[in-house]
Amino acid sequence: MNIKRNIIFTLERRKKIDVLVTDNVPIRMRVIYGGTRIEFSTGYRIDESKWDADKQRVKNGCTNKLKQSSSEINSDLLKYYTDIQNIFKEFEVKNITPTGHAG
Repeated sequence: MNIKRNIIFTLERRKKIDVLVTDNVPIRMRVIYGGTRIEFSTGYRIDESKWDADKQRVKNGCTNKLKQSSSEINSDLLKYYTDIQNIFKEFEVKNITPTGHAG
């Protein structure tokens, strides 16, 4: 069984007084599969100017307001991506499609 899925990292879109917030924005992980979309908070924030939307990572050499480095944040984003892939592989091996609901 192969579960088609898409895992992306993106900045949260939020407005304050009708102006898009671009500083210290939460990084979100979005998992899409079988018509289901689940969003997770990564626990990290970054300025939009320090985010590479194409690579879905923090630009090299940048830090956030908490002085967390791009290498630290990007390493964790890769770990989250790998963890989600491994969870899907477990479902595939068991020939089960995840429902998105806790049992």
